[in-house]
Amino acid sequence: MKKLLAVLMSAAILASFAACSNDAASNSKTEQTTSQSSANEAVQTTSPSVETDNVDWVPFKEYSLDSDSKVKNIVLMIGDGMGENIIKAAEIVKGDKLIMSGLPNQTHVTTYSQSVTSGEAEFTDSAAAATALSTGVKTYNQCIGVDKDGNSLETICEFAQKYDMKTGLVDRQYVCHATPAGMAAHNSNRGNYVQILRDMAKTGVNVMFGGGEQYYKDSNKTKNYINEKGYKFIDTEEQLLALDGSDDKVLGMFAYENMKNAYREPTLTTMTSKALDLLDNDKGFFLMVEGSNIDVCESEQDMKGTIEQMMAFDHTVDYVLNWAQQHPGTLVLVTADHETGGVQIPDNATADDINNDCFTSDGEHTNTNVLLMAGGAQSAEICSSDVIDNTDIAKYMRKVLTDSHK
Repeated sequence: MKKLLAVLMSAAILASFAACSNDAASNSKTEQTTSQSSANEAVQTTSPSVETDNVDWVPFKEYSLDSDSKVKNIVLMIGDGMGENIIKAAEIVKGDKLIMSGLPNQTHVTTYSQSVTSGEAEFTDSAAAATALSTGVKTYNQCIGVDKDGNSLETICEFAQKYDMKTGLVDRQYVCHATPAGMAAHNSNRGNYVQILRDMAKTGVNVMFGGGEQYYKDSNKTKNYINEKGYKFIDTEEQLLALDGSDDKVLGMFAYENMKNAYREPTLTTMTSKALDLLDNDKGFFLMVEGSNIDVCESEQDMKGTIEQMMAFDHTVDYVLNWAQQHPGTLVLVTADHETGGVQIPDNATADDINNDCFTSDGEHTNTNVLLMAGGAQSAEICSSDVIDNTDIAKYMRKVLTDSHK
């Protein structure tokens, strides 16, 4: 009898423990759901119809964007390493067109750098490509915002500021990585991240969101310099969502290194939505948004990861086009700095054929032309030729902004 009583008591204790555990899990799940709902509501103040923290395929749609107005705002969206074939591969996996493919004006873009012209390299790197897209001048690989002789060039952020426009940079790599850096900084070595971050602050970019927190927190000199330049530093999504129009200069670094996981919050779309919210003003703005880790996954010959990055980037393209549709005078340019991976797609490919075997360049960049897809204000002229150079994009952005301010 004593043994039976002991067994019954043990069973009762175990049942009670399990019930408590289930209640705790249920409460935790409820708290997470409530927290996520609050976050989504906060982000959706900019565009209620878009769930910014949800990274998933967006059903294909075409937006009706104002094309006749003078250009007030420019959003330059760069898929790092995003060649035409990886767009096609993503569409095969999705089973439908990407949102970016619905943009009405399209052409091809050459990407070679000065290093390629001089025979010193086989293909461009992201630094030289970003400099070309930003300044309209070819330079050597590794160079940020300087010409082949090391002279500083006027970046697109500096050009926009001449018209009292606000400027912003959003990416998933370091804030001071090659592509965002090329829009605002000057350095002959893209690896000088601390110097580049300080130079970006010196330029006075209003909004800078991404990773690379180490280059701010691990250098008291840099931290003090950036604070003296009037920047508010944030490193959590909660702080991001709490920003408002009174925050004129913000540096948001949400990872110590790279924000490689496409699902890591804040997502690219969440950061972009807040940047648009902060930058929107009567005098207009320039915003660069980069899908940074398309290239990273391609260089690792990781097709699954690459497709996830493409999905996240296209989700952000959808958000931007939704926003642009509600804000006439916005020019949206979607392109790449170069192709990575030498992606080749088999004839009559299905989703199962889109795998690591599609990579043919051992993860290296290539000189394959990339696409420019454009929509919105004055978006037709830039795509009127079958092929343009990446420097033509920088020159065109300057042209339309100059025309708008005559």
